[in-house]
Amino acid sequence: MNEVRPFEGGCLCGAVRYRATEAPVRGVMCHCPQCRRHSGAPALSFVHFPVRSFTWTRGGPRLYQSSEFAQRGFCANCGSTLSMHEEVLAERMLIAVGSLDEPNRVHIDDHVWTKDQLAWFKIDDGLPRFETNSSAVATKAHVRT
Repeated sequence: MNEVRPFEGGCLCGAVRYRATEAPVRGVMCHCPQCRRHSGAPALSFVHFPVRSFTWTRGGPRLYQSSEFAQRGFCANCGSTLSMHEEVLAERMLIAVGSLDEPNRVHIDDHVWTKDQLAWFKIDDGLPRFETNSSAVATKAHVRT
């Protein structure tokens, strides 16, 4: 059996750290307005780790209920964007790629919510693009309460 070198990361100030011992099952770049506001960036990339392989090793995120079905995690001390927690994806931990110590070890599979993509933010990576959510994963997170 091939053992995967753990994926580690955390927030800017170091108050929150995590480790995943299995490779991510999916990576996505989201262009929705909620992800933009959560991250302060033109888009937000997440990787999905199996929750069984994921551990918060120092502290943990503060959670914000961003819709009826999802929460977004951030460091309560420095504000770093860390995670997303979706009811329909309870078996996965969605982690912001920018919070990984080695973000080049992961890859993105597609772009979602491209109907909301900023006109000046052009990415020509040849990946599949979806106007709303991807057909690969169910989501309800975009519905604002």
